[in-house]
Amino acid sequence: MRTLLNQFLLTMIIALLFCSCEKEASQNIIAAPVSGIQGFAASATSLVLSSATDTRNVVTFSFNAPDYGVKVVPSYTLQFDVPSDTSGVNGWANAIDVKLAGDSLKKTFLGADFNALLSVQLMLPTGTNSTIVVRLRSEVKQNSGLSSTVKPVYSVLTMTVNPYKSFVEYPALMVKGGNSWRTPATRTNGLILTSAKFNAKYEGYLDLPNADGWGGDAFTLVSSRDAKVYGWGTSATTLSEGGGNLWLSPSPNHMKVNVDLDALTITYTPVKFFISGDDNAWSLSGTPMVYNAATKVWTASNVALTAGKTFVFTVNGGYEISYKLDKAENGSLMFAGAPAWGGVNIPVAKTGVFTVTLDMSAGDGNYTYSVK
Repeated sequence: MRTLLNQFLLTMIIALLFCSCEKEASQNIIAAPVSGIQGFAASATSLVLSSATDTRNVVTFSFNAPDYGVKVVPSYTLQFDVPSDTSGVNGWANAIDVKLAGDSLKKTFLGADFNALLSVQLMLPTGTNSTIVVRLRSEVKQNSGLSSTVKPVYSVLTMTVNPYKSFVEYPALMVKGGNSWRTPATRTNGLILTSAKFNAKYEGYLDLPNADGWGGDAFTLVSSRDAKVYGWGTSATTLSEGGGNLWLSPSPNHMKVNVDLDALTITYTPVKFFISGDDNAWSLSGTPMVYNAATKVWTASNVALTAGKTFVFTVNGGYEISYKLDKAENGSLMFAGAPAWGGVNIPVAKTGVFTVTLDMSAGDGNYTYSVK
């Protein structure tokens, strides 16, 4: 009898343990939130930015934590895009992502940071209203960092924004001269490559002095972000962190320099600038510009221009490297060559004979010109 009782009790204990485990397992199943992300809102849905708003908190995005059925810490990302890029197979492909820290349920932007996101990263026109779409993405990742089987959930809102044109101090690679070439220890125009889209790609124009007299110049590149030093990789067009001096020959020369820190590559293109436009029948060589190493600008004097006509800055007798404006009115210089072939021709405001200058010394994103 006692044996039967013991067997019965053992069976009951096992059954209870099984039910308890089953209940615990059911309580630890992550499920996509049925109601998505609730309460996603912006503290301001219409913004006009200026230098006066640079140091102010101009907008805060906030939301409620989505319910995944169990306690998890999702990864939250704010995505900023223009309406035309938010639909179709490649919708949101060009969005600017801003990841939120930890389990934070809000993100506040200073005016300067939000203006840079809009005018530089999204490349919105300045001084005019634009509509943007902001999407909040919530996803649960595995311990490995990979996405889980639970699909991300989203919430979307729209805003009207009016960014302003400002001088942006972009992330830079600063030239540090080697051997006999002595360069300033601080960020200096004419000796920097900048990342105008805040990514791994840097561009700038460097004038090489042939400091050693050996037909070349030695240098390394120092990151303004983390002080990492990049030098010689496995060839003249590759980089490595902590590598020896890069060597550029022939020199002296004025070079367009492009760096990709993801691919660890560097390219150099000797350049000579020209003005090509309606007033010289779009000649690619008729109106050359002269580089002044002291002022770090290209200049063309006695240039006859006609109101209502247009021109562009061309390089080396072609359009593969050329610069136009991002918009006709109060536009900024932008790369207009291959492969994008973008931009609008630079309009001439009045008729006369002018001195045209082109300043490429501040790095990509801060190229400027003048007609006086």
